[in-house]
Amino acid sequence: MLFISSNAWHTNENLSLLLFLGQKFDELFFDYTLDSYKPPALNPSFICREALSLINDIENEVIDRNNLTFVLEELDFSLRNDIIVKNLLTSEIEKFVLKGENVRLSDLKLRLEVLEKVLNPLNYFTLCCELLLNEISDNKGSKKTINQLATLLASLLINMGISKQHIYEKTKEFFFSEREIKDVEEVQDFFQLISPTHHHFEIFFLVSKDILTIKNSVNQFDIEIIDDLPHKFSQLAASKKLNKRKSEVWVRIDDIETFDRHSARRLAENTLEIMSDLFSLYSHKKKIIWRSNAIITQCCENIDKVISKAKSPMDKCIDVRPHTASKKLNYFLENISLKKDSFKKLNRVIDLHSTALASDLAENQLINIWIAIETIVPSSINGGGKVKKICNALEPILLKEYINRLLQNLIRDLLKWGRSNLTDILKEIDNYKDKKINQLVLELIALDKYKPLRNTLYQNLGNFHLLRYRCFELSEIFKNPKNVLAKISLHEKKVSWQLRRIY
Repeated sequence: MLFISSNAWHTNENLSLLLFLGQKFDELFFDYTLDSYKPPALNPSFICREALSLINDIENEVIDRNNLTFVLEELDFSLRNDIIVKNLLTSEIEKFVLKGENVRLSDLKLRLEVLEKVLNPLNYFTLCCELLLNEISDNKGSKKTINQLATLLASLLINMGISKQHIYEKTKEFFFSEREIKDVEEVQDFFQLISPTHHHFEIFFLVSKDILTIKNSVNQFDIEIIDDLPHKFSQLAASKKLNKRKSEVWVRIDDIETFDRHSARRLAENTLEIMSDLFSLYSHKKKIIWRSNAIITQCCENIDKVISKAKSPMDKCIDVRPHTASKKLNYFLENISLKKDSFKKLNRVIDLHSTALASDLAENQLINIWIAIETIVPSSINGGGKVKKICNALEPILLKEYINRLLQNLIRDLLKWGRSNLTDILKEIDNYKDKKINQLVLELIALDKYKPLRNTLYQNLGNFHLLRYRCFELSEIFKNPKNVLAKISLHEKKVSWQLRRIY
């Protein structure tokens, strides 16, 4: 979470909830945001679709019916905790999500098909935008509600196929550029910028000349090999160092229909990858390759842009600095003691992890990491099937540092906001010099006796509304052990659902 405040309207109290919305969207789509504050994998509309797809697989005897229980459990939870769904549904949730061993699949399928139509993503999007506008109007809405609605909207847009990079760029463009916003009604311009609207795109890649060996076949992929880039793109290409080499040709892929330039680039590159993989079936030594940057035009915009490849999911995780990594490696090597067979298994896991890092395809990364997990989980772990054993093995590890990660993330955000301001407040805590910063911040936000200090912190945060909200949110959790346990229990459920979804 980074504090960005360079515009005059950012200090306008009447627009504080609008700025809070912008800060929340910035966090939701920032690559290195903690997973707990990123959009959920699915929203109710798409969990419903997942359940219907699973029912089809059960009917075709592809998968066991027991797996449906967990999806329905997640759907039920999601429906009950979704503000937008409560406005869309006119009947009780129990009428749609039928439970029990005696429920016929055909009956459940029919109810879910009706639910899917009620939760139409476009209707969901429209209502979500209306609710957000209502919350930020007159500056009297609830930050908690805005936080929930923004998260639900983000999850919906991603699942509809709009790229995260596009939404992040539009967030920066609307909330944190030179634009001076005067009225909350202008947020509708932002909703229009990120709306699920289809556009037509034309894309140009620089591809190795190996593609010329199959020039008679590329038309089947809607690919056109061209001698030179159209003149109107020459200046743009030169400014981005996209000058054609002797070993390259320009390739045009047009009439791609999707939501944004980043999605269009991904679709176009998928076409190139299919063609390249087919070529590799017959030529193992040669591979058709292309540059990562592509020139993209959009039907309704006069500006042509160069779009680069999106960051790999493996590159978005929290990493450690090289000197810390070396210390951890040395400790690991000095203290590990494995039998020969176990060491072979560990080597296999390390190889799979390295293969995942080297791959450009998210699907291949996921498969390699999952195989590594299956390999390293001991067969002695209690549980029924393979996925149950993996859940039983991984959940304690994933839960162990969960609460501490939330605290550490808050500390990092506070330090980035203002180290000296934070230090001045922490110095007022009893025995300040004898305590580490983790304990100091925890006491600051959790103990009732430090409420005046918290109020000072809230005041000093000024128009950093999201960080103030985060401090308050975690204060409500940490001040009561029951709330901490409830937070861990909910996280455990979500981890279990996601592990099963991956499987």
